[in-house]
Amino acid sequence: MKYTAFKIQGYRAIEKPVVVDLSKAALVPLVGINECGKTTILQGIYCFDSINDSEYGGKHMKDTKNLYRTSESTPPMITATIATSFAALADEYADFVEEESLEAETLDQEESGVPAETAKAQFPANLNAIKSQFDGRIHIVRDLDSKKYDFVGIRWPSEFKKSIVGAFARYLVGRLPYILYNDDFMDRPPAKLKVPKARPSRLTGWLAIYERLFELTPEKYSLFTVGAETDQRRRDAILSDVEAHLNSTLTKAWKSFLLNKHGAVTIRLRFNPGETEHELEVSVVERIDGRERFFDVIDRSKGFLWFFNFVMKLEFNPKVLDNTKGTVYLLDEPGSYLHNSAQQKLCKKLVDLSDHHGSVIYCTHSHMLLDPQHIPLNHIHVVEKRSNKQILATPLPQAKTTKEATMALQPVLEALQISAFDYAAKGSSLVAVEGIYDKYAIECCVDLPENTTLLPGTSADSIIKNIQYLNGFEMRYVALWDNDSEGRKMYKKATDLFGQDEAKKFAVLPLEGLQKRRMEEMFEPEDLIMLDSELNLHANASYERVISGLYFASPTRRRILRAKLSTSTVRRFNILKDILAKHFQAGDDLRKARGE
Repeated sequence: MKYTAFKIQGYRAIEKPVVVDLSKAALVPLVGINECGKTTILQGIYCFDSINDSEYGGKHMKDTKNLYRTSESTPPMITATIATSFAALADEYADFVEEESLEAETLDQEESGVPAETAKAQFPANLNAIKSQFDGRIHIVRDLDSKKYDFVGIRWPSEFKKSIVGAFARYLVGRLPYILYNDDFMDRPPAKLKVPKARPSRLTGWLAIYERLFELTPEKYSLFTVGAETDQRRRDAILSDVEAHLNSTLTKAWKSFLLNKHGAVTIRLRFNPGETEHELEVSVVERIDGRERFFDVIDRSKGFLWFFNFVMKLEFNPKVLDNTKGTVYLLDEPGSYLHNSAQQKLCKKLVDLSDHHGSVIYCTHSHMLLDPQHIPLNHIHVVEKRSNKQILATPLPQAKTTKEATMALQPVLEALQISAFDYAAKGSSLVAVEGIYDKYAIECCVDLPENTTLLPGTSADSIIKNIQYLNGFEMRYVALWDNDSEGRKMYKKATDLFGQDEAKKFAVLPLEGLQKRRMEEMFEPEDLIMLDSELNLHANASYERVISGLYFASPTRRRILRAKLSTSTVRRFNILKDILAKHFQAGDDLRKARGE
């Protein structure tokens, strides 16, 4: 079983349903300005699993109703869509029936009229009564007022007592992958961790994380057996093994982020036995002039704290013991304290996390975490809080702009309140193209010079509007249109508007024997068929889906597929490369002549 969607309604300022669909996108960025409601969406999802209720002091479970309104508002409800087979559901039901006891608060004996165990025994021995209603998924809703669970859209036979149905729903939620929430502004790793002498029945927070660290050492230690160890030498040996495992994990992660050139710092663990409870002390060790110096972990930079927090929860969170593949990661402003290059690496890390470990939903203000080379644009949700304080989340393709749209990324840029030319690195060369799929095709099939950025518009006409901004910011650019009637019309219009000199930076696709050529016609038809097949798309997939599949394939896969393109297709893109180089050079010569 795994989560495929969440619907939030009535939670704080979310009155109209906000849906986050994970069935087609395992990586979902939420973008928007401060206080627009991004964190509210994450916390609403986090509320679904009752195991999280006490985490972060239960802050997400408080004030669940809309505080902007005094009138009666929609009850706070979180609904999860769960993909499962009917056989798996029946197996879970069989396990549920065999459980020796049920939590008392999940059963309403007065409603059932019989004791809990009797009512449970009357629950049918299998789920065949609802099999005709099953379509490969179930919907479970949690009412945050009552804290109870129920199924949505299932008509249960009369003998299915409501309390037992709710108990079964709760049981299923307990068997689902965990939902993990990481808020770097609220949660700080402790410098000193209190360790009870006796292991609690349920571990939470950092105590659970460090226990998982101890368990994952090759020797499979326990944090609680260290306190029971009376021999100081053996205790030191255990801590040495745990330190080695922890520092090896941190070093590998540090290299992947390249936080600084000096290499990862070292963590030192000390165990201080006590009369009523023990204490695990966590220090950061730095070597200064060949000597070791010790610092509390919370005294390090905010960038380091984010890194340590992220890695510890990713690698040692005990909630991912059984089903790591389906874990839902909720990340609130990940990497806020990281510099740009580290954020770029984090963007790739989030993609890897969603590819191999589960689903990632994160909110961000940083365009570095929205790199179109890694994040498909249609995965992005634009979050806004309307004038009536209602929170909405709109998939980017349906997002509206406050002014006429001229760039494919404009809704994102407006949501982040940044300029398009903050998005495009200063000093880079830009190729302004008609649309996002032109960008995908060129970046897949042309070896562009370093620091060349494709600026996708929304139409042939939008390029003209973007030229005004490109000139205003004195950007080095080439404008490229399709060589069809509309493209040639806009090429002429731009020439008339900006003059013959500026037109030296304008180009159209090579005709190569055709009367007109659009970007998709740069490819031989058999090449698109080959890509369709190699990318395992459905037969006769659209050009847009094929080129998107190629663009978001791994770099190795993309190189392999590019090598399979026909000589005719390769020749056309090589001609296009020469055209772009010629027009960039013409623009450089023009600026030099003007003394710019």
